[in-house]
Amino acid sequence: MVLGLAAALTVAGASTQSGSFAMAVAPAAAATKHTITRPYYTNWVFRTTKLNRCVFIEVQGSMVGTWEYLYGDSSSDHDSLYWTSMKLKNPSISATGWPISGAGCDSTRRWSMKADLAQGWYQSGCALSVSVGVGFPWSVSASPTYTCGQNRVGHRSSTEGPSTSTLNQFNTGYPISFSNTPASIRAGGVGFMGVITVRAHTASSSDAVRHTLNVTLNK
Repeated sequence: MVLGLAAALTVAGASTQSGSFAMAVAPAAAATKHTITRPYYTNWVFRTTKLNRCVFIEVQGSMVGTWEYLYGDSSSDHDSLYWTSMKLKNPSISATGWPISGAGCDSTRRWSMKADLAQGWYQSGCALSVSVGVGFPWSVSASPTYTCGQNRVGHRSSTEGPSTSTLNQFNTGYPISFSNTPASIRAGGVGFMGVITVRAHTASSSDAVRHTLNVTLNK
C-alpha cells in the first residue's frame, strides 16, 4: 500500500494532494537505485452452464519498479522508500474453449470460440495516475468497470476469434506506467490490482467471468 509518510514528506519536500502524494523534489541525499521485477501468473476454468461450455483462462506478466531510500543510503531510515519507473510488463490473457464433460470439462477437445478479453490495472488505493506508452492500444479514460476514477486505471479490451485455437491478447513491452510515490516497507510497499474479464460467445449467446489479481512492489 502507498503510505502517508507525513513527517518524511515534509523533510523531503513533498506535499499531499487529494489523498495522493506529489513529490516536489527527488530524495535529497545520494541514493542507489534498485530495479526489481515481480512476475505474476494465474489460471482458472470458467464453466458456464448458460453456454454449456468451459473456458480455460491464463493471465501472466510482470510489474517492474525502481526503488531508492527516501533519505539516501547514509540515512538510518531504511524503511522509507521512493518508487519510480513503475510499469506493467508483457501483460497477456489467453483463453481456450473446452467442451463440458459431465460435471467437469474435457481439456482434450476444443470448441470454436469468440471472446472479448479485457484487463484493467490500477494502484490499490487509486492514488497513482497512469500513463499509456506510445503505440499501445490502451486507455486511461474513466470506466464504470473499475473502482478508480479518470487517469487512475490503465485498461485494454479486444475481441478475438472465433477459433478452435487458443485466443490471445498479447501486449509485448510496457503498455502502462504509474506515477512516482514514497512508500514504507513495513506497510507493504506499493500494491496494484488487475481486473481480468473474459466474455465467451457462441452463435446465440454469451457469458462472462471476472477475476482480480494482486501484485505488490516492495524491497
